[in-house]
Amino acid sequence: MERDERLAAYVDGELDAADRVAFESELASDPELRGRVERQLTLRRRLQAAFQPVLDEPVPLQLTLAAQPANARARGWRAPHWAAMAACLAAGVLVGRGLLTERGPLVARDGGLVARGELAGALEERLAADGPAPIRVGLSFRDAKGRYCRTFQSAPDQLAGVACRESAGWRAQALAAWSPGPEGRYRQAGSDTPAPVLSAVDELIAGPPLDAAAERAARDRRWK
Repeated sequence: MERDERLAAYVDGELDAADRVAFESELASDPELRGRVERQLTLRRRLQAAFQPVLDEPVPLQLTLAAQPANARARGWRAPHWAAMAACLAAGVLVGRGLLTERGPLVARDGGLVARGELAGALEERLAADGPAPIRVGLSFRDAKGRYCRTFQSAPDQLAGVACRESAGWRAQALAAWSPGPEGRYRQAGSDTPAPVLSAVDELIAGPPLDAAAERAARDRRWK
């Protein structure tokens, strides 16, 4: 297992006892690695805080039905985040999962993948504090280019990711397979955000994430 994979597994609590001891030995002697782990954990806490207002809300029937498995859910899927990968590679994976169909949540455009339909609407309109919905938005922040970026979890599409607002719409920066917890309930946001998405947020974020007031103000300005 490569170092980045071990880091993600450590943060996810998925290393066995022997591997965890070995990794923590590396942490003790590597300040750069400790910093990366601390950033990942901090991002998880921020995401958990962003979703906290609605974690205990009852799940609506629409979401429960959308989350019922037609087949076994993809669990534990790991891949590098797609921010720097060729669009054709990402498109190949997404086509296999049915996400680039005519009604899918993403469309290939200008060498990237842009949200459309209900996913685009959620990224444009929903706030982290809004009630339960098939597509939830979590952390909102600005990147070094000044773009607004937002994390999301889509139960109908079994997809999580982070997208940034551009003139063409919400362009995906990282995507990963994801599904709600048992019986359609969202798991705690700090524990179920896939590692590729957390890594992308860590690389993109410039400054603190938006608080509730700043998020609403940015939404009302149409993310400009």
